[in-house]
Amino acid sequence: MKNVLIVGAGRLGKGFVGETFFNAGWHITFLDKDQQVINELNKTKTYEVNVHTTDTVFTHTISNYDAYLIDDQESVIASFLKTDLIMLALYPVDFEDAAKALAAGFQRQYELDSSAKKTLICLTNRNHIIDRITNYFRDSLVNDEVRTWFDQNVVVRDSIVRRSTDADSAYATHIETTAVSSLIIEGPVYSDFSDVKWLDVRKNVEMLKDIKVFLINGPHATTAYYGHWRGHENIPDAEKDPEVERLVKGVHDATVQAVLYEYPVTRNEIRELEFLPAAKDEMVDSIFRVAYDPIRKTSPHDRFMGVIDICLKYDIEYAPITKALATAFAYVEPKDPNAVKLQKEIQTNGIRSTVSKYIGRPEEDAVVEQVVNQYNQLQQEAPTVVMTPGS
Repeated sequence: MKNVLIVGAGRLGKGFVGETFFNAGWHITFLDKDQQVINELNKTKTYEVNVHTTDTVFTHTISNYDAYLIDDQESVIASFLKTDLIMLALYPVDFEDAAKALAAGFQRQYELDSSAKKTLICLTNRNHIIDRITNYFRDSLVNDEVRTWFDQNVVVRDSIVRRSTDADSAYATHIETTAVSSLIIEGPVYSDFSDVKWLDVRKNVEMLKDIKVFLINGPHATTAYYGHWRGHENIPDAEKDPEVERLVKGVHDATVQAVLYEYPVTRNEIRELEFLPAAKDEMVDSIFRVAYDPIRKTSPHDRFMGVIDICLKYDIEYAPITKALATAFAYVEPKDPNAVKLQKEIQTNGIRSTVSKYIGRPEEDAVVEQVVNQYNQLQQEAPTVVMTPGS
């Protein structure tokens, strides 16, 4: 039996990665830094995933796995040595800690079998960070001898996640997921996972990921932020709102134009990334999940600012994207730490300073000016059912 080590046992780690490898007959080991996540997994040694395909919905009970805290060195090393593949279902901020936690596994692997090769696959929507993540792992190793071995025997690969997965919390053991499109993985890889459905190794993943993040995640985030502003709690309801639909169309149209100018692709070639098959009884995606961490989503080169950079390069109108950014800065959610942080900074330093800081442009910049103007306009049109920032 093959083994997969899944680092990050939250919604995506359990609902997509765990369910996918369980179906292929692999043994699963979960690692996570959250004690409650591990406790819930070990309570009954099972969890359930409702899977929405294009033509049916079914429930899988996932079992016969192991789950350990990531600082449990003995268990981490033992799991690392026997694994055929490492899947890192993490937020960008968590990769450095994961690298430190796995360093002992790399060290022991080098000592016991220096001919062994490892493949690490990163599942995050942030693009252009694989070199940084690779350096986290290299820097965590004990000496240059092990680093040389790492360079020759380990690959860290990016991926494009195109599968919605949601649950009430990261530690929930009942999860909803769609199964209508594959995980696109950067090649080449050392591990053989050809027996696992929904994993697709390709070239040019960095370019494809830019396009996917811009074309799918940008409009999706717009739906969440403006939908929340207009009083909706889930994505399907927000999508039915004519005002939300109008803004999303504006963001989408500007993004398509920017992508076609910037990348060597045709309109037909990007449709696969843009339009995914509809799932039966599609899960009701929460605004909380899609909107989570507005600081990351408004950052330079991400789903909004990355497109604006291209629009500026080719003189493409980008006003809808600045309104989408404004709705992100207006997002109030007490359960989202970075949303709380953003609102506190707006209250303390003002909207102009906060926008400038997080989108990475000077306060007098034209993009900052547009976002601030759109934000101020939002305050005047805010529906009474929605809590306004600072209230």
